[in-house]
Amino acid sequence: MKSHPVIDSVRRTVADHHLLTSGDKVLVAVSGGVDSMVLLDVLCKLQDELAITVLAAHVDHGLRGEESRGDRAFVEREAGLRGVEVFSESFDVKAYAQERGLSTQAAAREVRYGFLERVAEETGAKRIATAHHADDQAETVLMNLLRGTSVRGLGGIPVRRLDEGGAREVIRPLFDVWRRDIASYAQDFGILYREDSSNASTHYLRNKIRIHLLPELAREYNGGVKSHLVQLAEQAREDDRYLNGLAQREFRQVCRMESPGRISADVRLLGVSPLPLQRRVITLILYYLRGHTRVWEQVHIESIRSLLSNRYPSAEVHLPHGVVARREYDRLLFTHEDDRCESPHGSAVPDAPYELTRHGRHELPEFGMAFHVEEVEGAPSRPKDAWVAHFDADELAGSRIYIRSRATGDTLRPLGLQGSKLLSDVFVDRKVPKARRETWPLLCINDSIAWVVGLTRGQAGLVTPETRRTLVIRAERLA
Repeated sequence: MKSHPVIDSVRRTVADHHLLTSGDKVLVAVSGGVDSMVLLDVLCKLQDELAITVLAAHVDHGLRGEESRGDRAFVEREAGLRGVEVFSESFDVKAYAQERGLSTQAAAREVRYGFLERVAEETGAKRIATAHHADDQAETVLMNLLRGTSVRGLGGIPVRRLDEGGAREVIRPLFDVWRRDIASYAQDFGILYREDSSNASTHYLRNKIRIHLLPELAREYNGGVKSHLVQLAEQAREDDRYLNGLAQREFRQVCRMESPGRISADVRLLGVSPLPLQRRVITLILYYLRGHTRVWEQVHIESIRSLLSNRYPSAEVHLPHGVVARREYDRLLFTHEDDRCESPHGSAVPDAPYELTRHGRHELPEFGMAFHVEEVEGAPSRPKDAWVAHFDADELAGSRIYIRSRATGDTLRPLGLQGSKLLSDVFVDRKVPKARRETWPLLCINDSIAWVVGLTRGQAGLVTPETRRTLVIRAERLA
């Protein structure tokens, strides 16, 4: 059995956190630096013991010219010497960042993880291993503190997490290893590696923290500062797991998945939830909609929370990745920007009306509804179901009966009222969300609105005691 403090630590971390199982293919992200080269070497040494297959992947970000190209060639050679299949690709990260309005670091991360996930998918690797270690954890926690963070941010880097697609795990086998021990391992085993010149640049906050701030804190305030930061992260992750469990239960109580890409929350229930749970439930909603948990910042969560107490019943906020949160009276609806003017079934409502025959079932996916029409003898009693309407069949003889969406200036003569009323006022009175008004079905007879479906009847075609035949129209939502 191979033994070295670093190998022993990786072995324990893999076992304690169940990072790998027998038969796994693990794709190692290898930059060519000392951390990733040591990780590659350790996993190769443990390959038979753990019954795993090691693969390697390298991304040339195109940021350091010839140096970057040299890194790629180096990784391909070193992986080959270890008998490891390697996958590499070059990208123009600066152009990618410019196109998407991202920082260079954010763009590099997106490109890198996108490539890793694609290679993992193609090779059947269920694990992606990165070389993050204990020093990285301490730096991350301190960096998050300086930027402003939550309990989750204090948890720093997780030892394992799902990738963005949720299909495989990103694991950190060096999680409990310090940088000095990685350097010792490289020296003990003669591990070759490349120096990244950008690591010495204090242009990046992480580098400033590593090069200046942490050494200063250790020298002037507490020599064990890095260990304390790592311990803080561990405790914060435990607290975060507990709070997340509570948030999951709260989510099930106050939220409803209306359709793919549409989640609603009960404003009254969510509004009385404890503040920490409100924030976490909102974060869960955003995650279920779009993933990308790294893009959701405190300002986004708080802007959504402000909708809970907003005195305007139709206020909305626009978020990254095309997500819209909209207050609809007692409901908070989360959807995608592209879905806002569409029916629940995703098709834009047509300009042309839909003609109804006097019998049979008519499915109108554009409205997310079906209409069942039948003719019965006599004059049944007035329906109690708001989604059923009765009309005098003889009075409607020769009339055009159709379903359409609203038009500017629409009016109707509501049953029981004198004169006309604006359709827009009906929607306001019945608290129909603005986003739903464009797709709300209107049953018309000739040129008049006879039924604002599910809301109110007009006066056209009313059934009386003298009615001999009744047209019964039932509306129901499509599943």
